[in-house]
Amino acid sequence: MNRGRNIALAGIFMILALIVGCAGSYGTMRVEDKGVMTVDTLVSNSQNYDIYYAGDGSIAVAVVFDPKADGKTLKMGSRWDRMPDQTSLTRMVGYIKQQSPRSVYGPTLYAILGPDGSTYGYVYTMLDHLVINVIDNNTMLVESLS
Repeated sequence: MNRGRNIALAGIFMILALIVGCAGSYGTMRVEDKGVMTVDTLVSNSQNYDIYYAGDGSIAVAVVFDPKADGKTLKMGSRWDRMPDQTSLTRMVGYIKQQSPRSVYGPTLYAILGPDGSTYGYVYTMLDHLVINVIDNNTMLVESLS
């Protein structure tokens, strides 16, 4: 009986350690609906952004726009590539626009927000979640898609 209680307590401590170990600062996403910013505005002003995509090289499931002059940086994880040119950007955004909804919103433009609520950039995607970790006060890491 004592042994069972010790195993249960050990399990509880392991779960608590996992929760505390995984607790960190994360960025969030906010839908940019009916706002001033649109995906077409971002594409038209692409020279003002560092642009990345997640996909297979010819199609994208997400495109990230990181403003160049905002003093904040979005670092990209291993599944992200730099957008090669304007033609590729137009093609990949067009592909996302044509996709059927996989979330409540369908293909959507989101603002990427830091823990303080400030905008770090934008993502246009058919998905509804990105894993965004805070590195420091001015840098976040966009890791994976889900």
